[in-house]
Amino acid sequence: MKQLIARFSFVFVTLFLTIGLILPSLAQQKKQVEDEPLPKERTELRFITSDDYPPFNYYDEEGNLSGFHIDLANAICREMAVRCDIQVRSWNNIALAFKGGDFDAIIAGLAVNKDNIKNLDFTNSYMRMPGRFAILKSRPQPAPSPYRLEGKQIGVVAKTAHEAYIKRFFKTAKIKQFRTQSQANNALQNGEIDYLFGDAIQIMFWLNGSLSKQCCKFHGAAYWDAKYFGEGLSIAINKSDMRLRIELNDAINKIRKSGTFEELMLRYFPINIY
Repeated sequence: MKQLIARFSFVFVTLFLTIGLILPSLAQQKKQVEDEPLPKERTELRFITSDDYPPFNYYDEEGNLSGFHIDLANAICREMAVRCDIQVRSWNNIALAFKGGDFDAIIAGLAVNKDNIKNLDFTNSYMRMPGRFAILKSRPQPAPSPYRLEGKQIGVVAKTAHEAYIKRFFKTAKIKQFRTQSQANNALQNGEIDYLFGDAIQIMFWLNGSLSKQCCKFHGAAYWDAKYFGEGLSIAINKSDMRLRIELNDAINKIRKSGTFEELMLRYFPINIY
């Protein structure tokens, strides 16, 4: 009985001392939070972009800054109820200009890669850039699959991620390399190859333009492998501005839910790239 009482007393004393240590610590943490100044309400969002990346950011025929990124930035500002300031810098000077501290975010298609994430943070991807197959409308082909294209000729632009992807996964097909996308497009149009594989956006604009003469169409599903085709498009911000990252992600999600994002996609990308 005495041993039981001694053990109970030991446990009680230990618990009392532990609580005595924890409570001051919790109180200190609460005081630190209370003492932190509240963040100022944001009234303006300052974007930086370039003007040489149509249809994302460019000057139209009337000299107005236009494009998918411009309209997306304005939609984000409306959702956040802040004034939108969008400034243009040359592509080569964007990173340097952003370091000066006069901007909050970069919306210009800056790659999410190892070099950039050392100095910048990024929002969630708002647009992926898949690879797609295209074929002649007049020459039906099997749906693309690594197991169905044995002996088929696939055209790709040389020294690209799309060439690397085809070499890795479509080993039984015959690969034909071209120096430029235009040469690859023409080869499909002239029936020199069975399939064209490349960046979905580039192929989409060719398919929808006058040069293709409506010869061809997308065929099969989109290919998303981030190792080859990247993480997609994101907005770059300062690493220290976690609050802005949350706000931008929230605004983009609301824009998607409202249907505004889909409207922008249809405005600038007339053929579904996905």
